[in-house]
Amino acid sequence: MQKILKRLELIKTAISLEDEEIIELQVMKLSSVEDNEALAHILDRIESKDYGAVVLAIEAYLERFAGMVVYEDRELQGLRLELKVLEKKLQELSGLKSEYLNDIEGFNIRYHLLFGEIIQKILRRKEEILAEAIRVKKEAFEAIKEEYQELKEGYENLKSQKEAKEQELEALDEFDDWYDEKYEAFRAFKEALDEKEEELNEKRKETKQAKEKYEEDEVAKEYEEVKKDSDEFHKEYEERKKEERVEINEQERAELKKLYRKASRLCHPDLVSQELREQATQMMKALNSAYAKQDINAVREILISLENGRGFDVASDTIQDKTLLKEKIVEVREMINENEEEIERIKEDEIMEILSEYEDIEVYFDKVEEQLKAEYERLKNSEVEEDSYWSDEF
Repeated sequence: MQKILKRLELIKTAISLEDEEIIELQVMKLSSVEDNEALAHILDRIESKDYGAVVLAIEAYLERFAGMVVYEDRELQGLRLELKVLEKKLQELSGLKSEYLNDIEGFNIRYHLLFGEIIQKILRRKEEILAEAIRVKKEAFEAIKEEYQELKEGYENLKSQKEAKEQELEALDEFDDWYDEKYEAFRAFKEALDEKEEELNEKRKETKQAKEKYEEDEVAKEYEEVKKDSDEFHKEYEERKKEERVEINEQERAELKKLYRKASRLCHPDLVSQELREQATQMMKALNSAYAKQDINAVREILISLENGRGFDVASDTIQDKTLLKEKIVEVREMINENEEEIERIKEDEIMEILSEYEDIEVYFDKVEEQLKAEYERLKNSEVEEDSYWSDEF
């Protein structure tokens, strides 16, 4: 009975403050009370928005049962009120955070569905261009290696001839008339061989530098990154296409947010008792899933079920021990700080900045579509310049 009286006092105060949210919340809590005609009459008047009659009916009810009010520790009352205020703030922050995260998720779903095909084309074309660039670079490097090998084979052939010419010269008598002619020919051959060796050494250095440049080239790394992005995007896009999502207009979207805020306040898992936390968590998951799909009917059904007695009492309605209340107050304050910090981080998300910048998100999507089409046309007409890679001197 004492809880009923306090809730009626809250309704009376909320009427004077014109705070409909408090009225709705207390009405929901009182709706589960059975076999109380006077209370049912007050709730009927509230539903009819006949607030003048409501105030009079509440005053009569309070006067009738005034003698049943028992003493309650003032510190306990203060702690419960403090916790209730903190719970309300946490509910608002958690609802806002969930709303932001759901908006980001909704944006991502829409973005993938609108631009998935052309983004896949862009990524595939980038793969093709980079693969072609890698092929060109590899062929250029192989050509340099081949030149070096041909030069080396020529040098080795001349080197083997040198040994034969040395043996032939050693077999001759140094004082024969034609020895000098043979010697001069051998010396000229040896000078040509030395020049060939020097040319081979230079070519070896050039080939080594070309090998290092080829192995360190960023195009291969970029290709692997683009290929990875392409595979991941394709997988995510295919998953997005399978997700159910109801198309709604702006008016319905505004109503959806309003319904979601109300429902999320009634099943916040961090604020209910431990034995009900798992149940509240499942309810919250179902609510978030329905919101992400923009299923306004499912969100409305969850809210109705919560308002019709399946809602969860928060800690400030159930805890009677001052020590436990103080511990819960500390816990809720910490959760408030965590939520505030996380909300600030979420606000810095690129998608949130886009949503904040564009009053009409369709303008943004039109802009992106134009940019993606232009990018695809540019890539489609791109050619790999085969001579550019090895244009630098080694």
